[in-house]
Amino acid sequence: MPDCALTLCVDNGATLAQTAGTGLSGDVTVSADPAEVAGAFEGLQATLQTGYTGVRVDGLRLVDATDDQIEAIRRLVGEYCVAVFPGQYIGPEDHVALIARFGKVTHTPGVNMHPDHDEVHVVANRGDPAKPNSGGFHTDTCFVAKPPSFTSLSAIEVPDHGGDTLFANQYIAYESLSEVMKGWLRGLRLKHVVSGTDRPEAVPDPVWHPAVRTHPVTGRKALYVTYADRCIEAEGMTPAEGESLITYLYEHSLAQHAMYRHRWSEGDFVMWDNRCSLHAAVYDHGDQPRTLYRVMCEGEVPFE
Repeated sequence: MPDCALTLCVDNGATLAQTAGTGLSGDVTVSADPAEVAGAFEGLQATLQTGYTGVRVDGLRLVDATDDQIEAIRRLVGEYCVAVFPGQYIGPEDHVALIARFGKVTHTPGVNMHPDHDEVHVVANRGDPAKPNSGGFHTDTCFVAKPPSFTSLSAIEVPDHGGDTLFANQYIAYESLSEVMKGWLRGLRLKHVVSGTDRPEAVPDPVWHPAVRTHPVTGRKALYVTYADRCIEAEGMTPAEGESLITYLYEHSLAQHAMYRHRWSEGDFVMWDNRCSLHAAVYDHGDQPRTLYRVMCEGEVPFE
């Protein structure tokens, strides 16, 4: 183990390695000692935000991260689905440069980008005081051949309250399925189509992705499903069968004990792994402004 090891703590101060023997029903996996994941983080502490999902990382200015620290972040986000870096205040140019260190920067086809930064998507929305609602849980841009591995948001302007983002751990979603259901899903592909973009004609053709995908960094399997507007068909099944299966899997993917809810503060930098998580915004902030800058990293073709 490296001399400069990261310590990951749960709320009661125990390291995750001390809690790894507790287990969950459904043979849910708890990750290994994070010192093995992020030994390069000298003097840094990463705090587990829930039982299994989300870490807060302190003690690092991201724009000054070393190559070893970038690789440790890649593994941390891959293991715990989402990482929060408070107080970063990262502007558009530094944001793009940072994500480029994780891989090729990409964006959602057909989405309007920042007028001065063509790799930055401005997520700016105000809630409706009369009709608060929640966005559907989804994985970003699943309707392309190589969906993004990582999505990141830099908080530019945030409401005093509301406007949170929720994340759901899809490792746990898969691991808590029965062995029979896992067998049914083996080799099954789901059809993904474009929705929710400014110009859907930019993605004219659907794509097929495995219902269960293996994470290339952690080696763990995760459920890979999204809401019905984008995930519309199960290969080899009748429309009714496919709809029933997709609906079940989607509902199963949203177990509350597998979620992390992030309340935004100005300057926050949040990065998540689309290969093992779903996320959703909550639009309950009324007419308060909520502006986040989004930059994504291209992933690989999903594989089982």
